[in-house]
Amino acid sequence: MKRTKENWKVGHPEDRNGISGLFQFDGEDPVYLDRKKEYQSTQKNWIEEQKLEKQAKALSDQEAEMAMARSTLQANRARGLMEDQVQRQNKMMLASVRDANLQLRAEKEAKEKFERQQKILEEQQDLQYQREMRRKGAY
Repeated sequence: MKRTKENWKVGHPEDRNGISGLFQFDGEDPVYLDRKKEYQSTQKNWIEEQKLEKQAKALSDQEAEMAMARSTLQANRARGLMEDQVQRQNKMMLASVRDANLQLRAEKEAKEKFERQQKILEEQQDLQYQREMRRKGAY
């Protein structure tokens, strides 16, 4: 058999000869099993690395989701507190407007009552004056 190329991974062709003939032939790969184990080991390591990266990504996504949920919850609480404060202020404002209106109404009623009493008093005084004038005479 004619040798077409030498394999550099395998030693010199004379080193491949044994007592009963050739131990290795051209085209044979003496390190195939070792290389296969190395590739499998590399692939296994790569798969483990991928699993760890996937777990880390899932954990970071979960943490980000939890952080978002916490911030949303805090924002909702703050909004609720502000809404309650605005409602309380509106109630207080409406109560103060109501109280002011009631006070104005009471003042107005008191003023009208006082004016009616003054008018009645003036009319009574006028009637009294007219009666006195009739008794005495105009001149």
